[in-house]
Amino acid sequence: MPGNATIVIPDMARLDGRASGGPSFGSGSAVATGRLFLWSAALGEWVSCRPDEITWLDRRLLSGDQDLTLHRAPRCAGLRYVHRHWELFSRDTTYRVYLAPASPGAPVDAEAVRRTACHVLPVAPARYEALPVTLAEGSWLVSIAGWVLRLRLDTSAQPRSDPAVPAGDKSPTTQAGTIVRRISEPGENAVARVRGYFERNATARLAMAYYYQEFILGLAAPQTVPMMNVVIALDLSGEGTVSDYKKLLQGFIWKERGHARDLADFLLANGLLTPADLDDARQAAAENERSGVCERARQRLQYRPKDSL
Repeated sequence: MPGNATIVIPDMARLDGRASGGPSFGSGSAVATGRLFLWSAALGEWVSCRPDEITWLDRRLLSGDQDLTLHRAPRCAGLRYVHRHWELFSRDTTYRVYLAPASPGAPVDAEAVRRTACHVLPVAPARYEALPVTLAEGSWLVSIAGWVLRLRLDTSAQPRSDPAVPAGDKSPTTQAGTIVRRISEPGENAVARVRGYFERNATARLAMAYYYQEFILGLAAPQTVPMMNVVIALDLSGEGTVSDYKKLLQGFIWKERGHARDLADFLLANGLLTPADLDDARQAAAENERSGVCERARQRLQYRPKDSL
């Protein structure tokens, strides 16, 4: 059941390119004029948004992957720091995004947010964003579908490191239940390493785009394409090839295996797999089918469709 959003881990912000328009210091991170926090009901504390990353308000962050009607990054709403201010934007093609001031004692539910909203981001047209909203200092509530997320923007000269706990929200549970999942941080230069690998190995790029095509298309409850179908469509050496690519990419990103569920999110959120890559993969597969390459691959692998067995 929708309710207050459950932030899964303290740093769930997904990298989608470095913020522009602000000064920087030695580490390369942008220096924000204010600090933006999200309230994590799962952790029972405020979580700071990094100014050099986009924080995606996606299916995982809002519902712990429970609400399959919500979109994944980058086809959802998000928070970002640009031109020395924080803003709320939306690429969501299904839901409006409501922003309302958080008042002490006011109910924290989607209907209340919709009634008191001072800004409403409309459903985004395909391939475009709704006009973003600049956040002012103070406490805010964001509602998407039936989910509500608390925000707090502190623009004081010396922002508090520990904002006050929201009244009546000290429990780590929400209507969607307690969902806490921790994953390792991507390694340094992970995006550059994967991008370089895809530039050197076009076959790997096409294979992963074909494998994750439902994720790239933003379908609800996306599923991966069966590995054997990928092998035949692109004339790969064997069914284990796709698995090998996945393991190699996990090593590039996290320097370890065991992140298969997070791989698609990372590749899409960082622009490493795009609709253009899927178009290339589908064109290659169509050409292989026309030229008889796929049929030879089926014979080579002794493949039989299930409906013919």
